[in-house]
Amino acid sequence: MLLLWCARRCQAALRPSRLPHKLYRCPYSLVTSPPRHEKFNVPCRSNGSVNIDVFHSPTPASPILIYLPSGPLLPDYAEEEECVISTLGAASGATIARINYRASPKDQFPTPIHDVLVGYDWVKETLLRDGFSRPVLARMGVCGELMGGTLAVTLALTECRRGESRIGSAAVNNPITDWVFPDDLPVLPASELLEPLAPEETAFPAEEDPMSPGLPQETAHAPQKHSKRTPKPPPPTAWQLYGENSVIPTLTLSAERDVLFRRPQDYFDRFASPIHLFRSPHGMLLVPKDDDVSAPEQPDIETQLDINHFQSIEAASSSVELPTLVRCRAYARIYPPAGFNLNLPVWHLTTGSQSPLLGQGNELAKMIRRSVARQTLKNRTGRSRWHDPAEKEYYEEYADSRVQVEPVEGIGLWTQQDENPAWEEQVQGVGAFMKETLKPEFV
Repeated sequence: MLLLWCARRCQAALRPSRLPHKLYRCPYSLVTSPPRHEKFNVPCRSNGSVNIDVFHSPTPASPILIYLPSGPLLPDYAEEEECVISTLGAASGATIARINYRASPKDQFPTPIHDVLVGYDWVKETLLRDGFSRPVLARMGVCGELMGGTLAVTLALTECRRGESRIGSAAVNNPITDWVFPDDLPVLPASELLEPLAPEETAFPAEEDPMSPGLPQETAHAPQKHSKRTPKPPPPTAWQLYGENSVIPTLTLSAERDVLFRRPQDYFDRFASPIHLFRSPHGMLLVPKDDDVSAPEQPDIETQLDINHFQSIEAASSSVELPTLVRCRAYARIYPPAGFNLNLPVWHLTTGSQSPLLGQGNELAKMIRRSVARQTLKNRTGRSRWHDPAEKEYYEEYADSRVQVEPVEGIGLWTQQDENPAWEEQVQGVGAFMKETLKPEFV
């Protein structure tokens, strides 16, 4: 009887229905042998080091894909990250380099940005080699979600210079592109919005296309005439509609932001909030002056919003009294700037239909498409042809083909695999996108 009981217990333990769910989540890891995995520790000059995991493709001369983890917004999801990488590697056939950037109360911004840039340089110098260890020119891919999506957007927008190894494809899911969250700013009618403290690069509102014929600059922002009718309140945003979800509620996003940034001024940095590369912020900080009139004035806000303002911010002394964040007009910025020799990559953008970050994802897609259309038309035909409706429509369709946007049900996070049953299909789609767009012959 004892032997029979033991045999039945062993058979029951081996049934698939009794296996933990996480053990059979990753079909590729069960069918194929795991990729060769190496770990590296790369020094970040005088600021410690960053760990990089390399999952080698079995195929020689495979493309390189940089993967940026979700970050502290979703802690303790190491197994889910491994499933995403396994599925992504099998679908793309790429060698995957995971840059484990640091992000914590001890390692605040801009440390995560510096870690990713150091890791990116290491990948170019170490992995982009031929069989004789000679450097080769190649296009790489980058992908990530949440905070990893933030850093992936920044890397893709800034490391895409022509004539050298660069980011050629980017896939991001639920990225945080603007750390100035909607509930930080009061809702005001357009006629009551303040002007930024310093002139912007263009005089076009952020919602308008700088290349479209519009109002003259001197009248573009004339105050609207008051109507006798009470204006209707704006429709609720995704931030308001889905802010109380159980996965990434807005309270958690705001709390993590307060931990990851030293001071509110850092939210406006164009590397930390990459949407500010395309438009100025919707808010500005009013820094209180010292009561002592003999004390030097605070630097103007535009100096702090410069693309390299972190250095000046860290060198400046912090104010005892906290600055006030107010809403202001936002103006369109021209990106990439003339003379930077940047060629924006191909994009695959996804955001959950019930995610509080849905609005940010849609705005990012709109801004990148507008930039791609403008840059391509200007390079091929000249700026004057933008006023030709047929020409403009052609390049807008071209931009749509370069920036793919796919709707996703629910929150749609890759690493929330219990909440998102379609995660595997989504990641496979990203892998197929990378496999196609990283081919040498892809234009």
